[in-house]
Amino acid sequence: ADRLFHNVGASWRSASSENLQDVRELIPEFFYLPDFLVNSNMFDFGTTQLGKTVHDLTLPPWAKGDPKRFIRIHRQVSVKYFNWHL
Repeated sequence: ADRLFHNVGASWRSASSENLQDVRELIPEFFYLPDFLVNSNMFDFGTTQLGKTVHDLTLPPWAKGDPKRFIRIHRQVSVKYFNWHL
Protein backbone atom coordinates (compact mmCIF):
# COMPACT_ATOMS: atom_id res chain seq x y z
CA ALA A 1 0.00 0.00 0.00
CA ASP A 2 3.01 2.33 0.31
CA ARG A 3 3.02 2.80 -3.46
CA LEU A 4 -0.61 3.97 -3.49
CA PHE A 5 -1.38 7.67 -3.45
CA HIS A 6 -2.70 8.05 0.10
CA ASN A 7 -1.13 11.20 1.56
CA VAL A 8 -1.19 14.63 -0.11
CA GLY A 9 1.57 16.09 2.07
CA ALA A 10 3.95 13.17 1.65
CA SER A 11 3.40 13.14 -2.11
CA TRP A 12 4.03 16.90 -2.30
CA ARG A 13 7.27 16.63 -0.31
CA SER A 14 8.47 13.73 -2.43
CA ALA A 15 7.79 15.43 -5.77
CA SER A 16 8.90 18.94 -4.78
CA SER A 17 12.07 18.38 -2.78
CA GLU A 18 12.91 14.87 -1.59
CA ASN A 19 12.96 13.04 -4.91
CA LEU A 20 13.16 15.26 -7.97
CA GLN A 21 12.70 12.21 -10.21
CA ASP A 22 9.23 11.75 -8.70
CA VAL A 23 7.21 13.55 -11.39
CA ARG A 24 3.46 13.90 -10.84
CA GLU A 25 0.61 15.74 -12.46
CA LEU A 26 -2.60 16.88 -10.81
CA ILE A 27 -5.73 15.34 -12.28
CA PRO A 28 -8.67 17.73 -12.85
CA GLU A 29 -10.54 16.25 -9.87
CA PHE A 30 -8.12 18.08 -7.55
CA PHE A 31 -9.85 21.31 -8.54
CA TYR A 32 -13.53 20.43 -8.27
CA LEU A 33 -14.37 16.95 -6.87
CA PRO A 34 -13.88 16.35 -3.13
CA ASP A 35 -15.55 12.92 -3.43
CA PHE A 36 -12.43 11.33 -4.91
CA LEU A 37 -10.54 12.04 -1.67
CA VAL A 38 -12.84 9.78 0.37
CA ASN A 39 -13.05 5.99 0.27
CA SER A 40 -16.86 5.95 0.44
CA ASN A 41 -17.03 2.40 -0.96
CA MET A 42 -14.87 1.13 1.90
CA PHE A 43 -12.36 -0.59 -0.40
CA ASP A 44 -9.53 -2.40 1.40
CA PHE A 45 -6.34 -0.72 0.21
CA GLY A 46 -4.16 -2.63 2.67
CA THR A 47 -1.63 -1.23 5.12
CA THR A 48 1.61 0.71 4.79
CA GLN A 49 4.97 -0.72 5.81
CA LEU A 50 4.51 1.13 9.09
CA GLY A 51 1.25 -0.74 9.70
CA LYS A 52 -1.11 2.17 9.02
CA THR A 53 -4.37 1.19 7.31
CA VAL A 54 -4.92 3.05 4.04
CA HIS A 55 -8.49 4.35 3.88
CA ASP A 56 -9.31 7.98 3.01
CA LEU A 57 -6.63 10.19 1.53
CA THR A 58 -4.62 11.95 4.25
CA LEU A 59 -5.08 15.68 3.73
CA PRO A 60 -2.71 18.49 4.79
CA PRO A 61 -3.35 20.01 8.23
CA TRP A 62 -4.79 23.23 6.75
CA ALA A 63 -7.66 21.21 5.24
CA LYS A 64 -8.69 20.15 8.77
CA GLY A 65 -9.77 16.72 7.47
CA ASP A 66 -12.44 18.25 5.23
CA PRO A 67 -12.21 17.30 1.52
CA LYS A 68 -14.46 20.23 0.50
CA ARG A 69 -12.22 22.67 2.36
CA PHE A 70 -9.16 21.11 0.70
CA ILE A 71 -10.62 21.57 -2.81
CA ARG A 72 -11.77 25.14 -2.09
CA ILE A 73 -8.43 26.33 -0.68
CA HIS A 74 -6.37 24.39 -3.22
CA ARG A 75 -8.33 25.99 -6.07
CA GLN A 76 -7.97 29.50 -4.59
CA VAL A 77 -4.22 29.14 -4.14
CA SER A 78 -3.77 27.59 -7.58
CA VAL A 79 -5.70 30.35 -9.34
CA LYS A 80 -3.62 33.02 -7.60
CA TYR A 81 -0.38 31.21 -8.45
CA PHE A 82 -1.26 30.69 -12.11
CA ASN A 83 -2.56 34.23 -12.56
CA TRP A 84 0.70 35.57 -11.12
CA HIS A 85 2.90 33.37 -13.33
CA LEU A 86 1.10 33.65 -16.67
